Amino acid sequence: MVMSLSESSQRLEPGAFICLYTLDCSSLGGGIFRWSNCCEDDGSHIRFGGLEYPPVNFKAEGFAWSDGKFPRPRLRASVGDAEGQIPQRLLDMIFGYNGGQGAVLYRVRTLDRYLDGHEDGGQSIAYPSDVFMVDSVAVNKQEAVWELIAPMELPNLRLPSRQILRNSCPWIYRRWNAETNKFDYDKTNMACPYTGAPCFDKNGDTCGNAEDECGRRLSDCVKRFGKGKPLYYGGFPGVARTRV
Repeated sequence: MVMSLSESSQRLEPGAFICLYTLDCSSLGGGIFRWSNCCEDDGSHIRFGGLEYPPVNFKAEGFAWSDGKFPRPRLRASVGDAEGQIPQRLLDMIFGYNGGQGAVLYRVRTLDRYLDGHEDGGQSIAYPSDVFMVDSVAVNKQEAVWELIAPMELPNLRLPSRQILRNSCPWIYRRWNAETNKFDYDKTNMACPYTGAPCFDKNGDTCGNAEDECGRRLSDCVKRFGKGKPLYYGGFPGVARTRV
């Protein structure tokens, strides 16, 4: 039986505490970089949730909350490894994508027992992820320093961060490509996740692939995902004018 995270944390010897990092540069036109500051006892790369986290020589600091203020963490990564060679992963990030400035960083914390291949591995058991954005980058011959900022502290940020519309979903719906005879799907985080076979036109009527178009109403979402099923509707159907 898999031991829960809360049970493991309360043991006298819970095991090694592991931090895994993911830097998502897709908004900058780059890729997704994953790493950790340690490796397995046999020298192999850590795996968690089916993903590999290669070791990188770096130091993380400032993730703790202080006086009710948002933390401003920093990551300091050694530009050269033990033999003086610059890791290609860091080169790609530093020189190819503006140092990752503006990218999103996720920190996953877990115990070694939950890593893939370990006693309770394969379940992706972890504490809630920390989410930060890269605010500034400084690089010299010895190290690269990323200063992070919480999304709520972004300059000029206002809530809500997008317009509230009651009956209009903003997600980007798929489009039929007549040349490939397949649907084209948006590759950003604004993409509608619907990939089902049933097609409907913008009026909600059944149609063929070429006429498939979402009317962006809640009813269109129900037709595609099913009544009583989880919906991925991006509008705000509960809003209304102020009532006095």
